[in-house]
Amino acid sequence: MKSSLHQRQQQMMQALLHGNDEITQHIVCDTLDAQQRLSIYQTGYRLRLREVIDNDHPILGHYLGDTLFEQLIEGYIDAVPSAFRSLRYYCDPLPDYLSNDPFFSQHPQIAELARFERCLLDSFDAADCDSASTTTLQQIPAADWPTLQLRFHPSLQLFNTPFNVVDIWQALKAEHLPPAPQQQTACWVVWRNQERLTEFRSAEPIEQTLLNCFLQGGDCSLAAEIIAAQTNATSAANELLTLLLRWLALGWIQQLVHGQSPPNVTPVN
Repeated sequence: MKSSLHQRQQQMMQALLHGNDEITQHIVCDTLDAQQRLSIYQTGYRLRLREVIDNDHPILGHYLGDTLFEQLIEGYIDAVPSAFRSLRYYCDPLPDYLSNDPFFSQHPQIAELARFERCLLDSFDAADCDSASTTTLQQIPAADWPTLQLRFHPSLQLFNTPFNVVDIWQALKAEHLPPAPQQQTACWVVWRNQERLTEFRSAEPIEQTLLNCFLQGGDCSLAAEIIAAQTNATSAANELLTLLLRWLALGWIQQLVHGQSPPNVTPVN
């Protein structure tokens, strides 16, 4: 019985994914014939996946236009079967698909735009947690500052991109004509604020370097050395304090800790 059920399940999957109609001989018919009943499920499967792609990537769809977005949807559904119980993760491989597709890979900003939208979704859906405050920072003894490490809010990500896709996204979101794609190395910080809205802003090179320093487990002593080496600041400690206060105000920092415990966030490359 178990073997028979497993076989029927596999036949049903083959029907949904590849159009194989072997399962029809096991479908009980009443008002509709077996092929008609099967086609309802086959159509429903693709319609649901189309809905997910459309909902997850509205700006990408706007950028491509109806014809190219339809090409993307059909090709992606054929190439990437749903492999998760939750459709929330169905489009996670979409940027890689676009990077490797013979047509879409000719326009690499398309994959980057999809990756940015995935980043926004990931930040929005990140786990809830409290953020540290300036009071927490004030309570740390001065002697403990050199070994102080940061644990960032789960929603915080660094989005590094070689194209101006964030400018494209913002223009389309505002229903303006998007700028032409340009190679433009940039780093953006993406996070969910205290009102549970996703925000993003560009990071200056020194801020990006320091974020990566803390994300990789560095402490305040190392961060101060980086500031001194890269900016020739007369007071690296004051520069670092200013930066930490800004991050705390934005809600980026979850914890201020000591020791060598591993970081909890990985930048988006």
